[in-house]
Amino acid sequence: LYDYDITEIPGADNLHDAQGIIAQAQQKLAAIYHSDEAAILVNGTTTGIHSAILGSCAPGAQLLVPINCHRAVFGALGLGRIEAVFITPEIDKNLGFGRSISVATVHQALAKHPPIAGMILTNPSYYGTTSDLAQIAEILHEQGKFLIVDEAHGAHLRFSENLPQDALSAGADVVIQSTHKILGSLTQSSLLHIQGSRIDRQKIKSYLSLLQSSSPSYPLMISVEESVDAAHERGEAVFNMIEAAHREFCQNQNGQQAVTLYDGNGLANGYDRSKWLFQTRGITGTEVAARLSAEYGIQCEMSGDNYLLAMTGMGTSREDLVRITQAIGAINKTIRVDSTAEKEAKRHTQLWAGIDFTAAVQTEIPLWEALAWENRDQIVLEQAVGQLAGDFIIPYPPGIPVLLPGSRISPEKVVYLNDLLDQQVAVVGIDAKRTVTIIKKEPVIMEKNHQGQLIVIEGVDGSG
Repeated sequence: LYDYDITEIPGADNLHDAQGIIAQAQQKLAAIYHSDEAAILVNGTTTGIHSAILGSCAPGAQLLVPINCHRAVFGALGLGRIEAVFITPEIDKNLGFGRSISVATVHQALAKHPPIAGMILTNPSYYGTTSDLAQIAEILHEQGKFLIVDEAHGAHLRFSENLPQDALSAGADVVIQSTHKILGSLTQSSLLHIQGSRIDRQKIKSYLSLLQSSSPSYPLMISVEESVDAAHERGEAVFNMIEAAHREFCQNQNGQQAVTLYDGNGLANGYDRSKWLFQTRGITGTEVAARLSAEYGIQCEMSGDNYLLAMTGMGTSREDLVRITQAIGAINKTIRVDSTAEKEAKRHTQLWAGIDFTAAVQTEIPLWEALAWENRDQIVLEQAVGQLAGDFIIPYPPGIPVLLPGSRISPEKVVYLNDLLDQQVAVVGIDAKRTVTIIKKEPVIMEKNHQGQLIVIEGVDGSG
């Protein structure tokens, strides 16, 4: 690997001014994905998302943002002083995650907020669910607006007709993909694609040069090219095999078992069956994940109270899938699902169902002001009810914020976060002592009266 860790010597080209071998590689990658241009990323999909948003939205512009976007989206909003118009995805009633964004929701938001410049959308979701990208893109384009798609978990969709449609085929203007997640490039390497003329390509590329390292890693760049080459050559066979195994498992499972595989039923736009998402009853997903690791040598991506997620990719073999299906079958034989398990599953559903997640990410002061706020304090989570969060609060994975800097911390959200912590879910922004950062002194809100004089309408104590 060290043999390829060179710098911009003659013949090696320059990522930020590609005219030689890097330019040739990017042209090939664009041709494989059928985009107009492709840019290799060495600072991850996060940098691609930041550059796409900052290059498409001026300060003060409005961007349509589903609340189940990755933390990178909210970071871009803060960096660019961009106003989010939040929309809520359709929620899976059993597992509590955002499945998809409905076309009707997009229609309503655009009608209510005509100044919206465009939209960012995560597709597929971390759990493999999808939205109707083609119709959403058409709606936006009819009004002269752009669509950016965070396709971090979908770099493989292009290579199998048995999987949901990829974002570029659906008409997205900018698409960012984590080639390291499923295709197997080195961690931190990704791709950004641009097509059409609705966005300023040069501005996005200028931000890429600004935000990425000026000393890009050649091993990272090489790994992107090689992983996409491999997927282009063998991806269809690999992902068709994975999709068929997933479908077979779903057809053969008993719905009364403790651990069942999510099959995406009811999803009109298809389900990415490379994601093996299991729902659990009578045993927690965390316990199942621990058993899979200790007893079968299988490491899952994520787990929680009533679910666990196993990822597949270019390196997945038929033998791997046989192992996990046999392991789940063996674990199911040891677990008895009774009324207590059903009650616990219902309790968990009621817990997240009682939270207004859209309200939780609304900020009472602009996000960029909250990020720069100097007067902060650390207090125990239980005592933070009613306070304004001073930092992002993000369960990880999947990296979707549940509180933003400047968001009001509700009693329901404290219960929800404590429940996650009790399940040993990592929550960024809460330390080992369960303390959080808050904005210590809230701003004084001022407004002009009918005589044009500035008056205080709310002080730090909340009084009028």
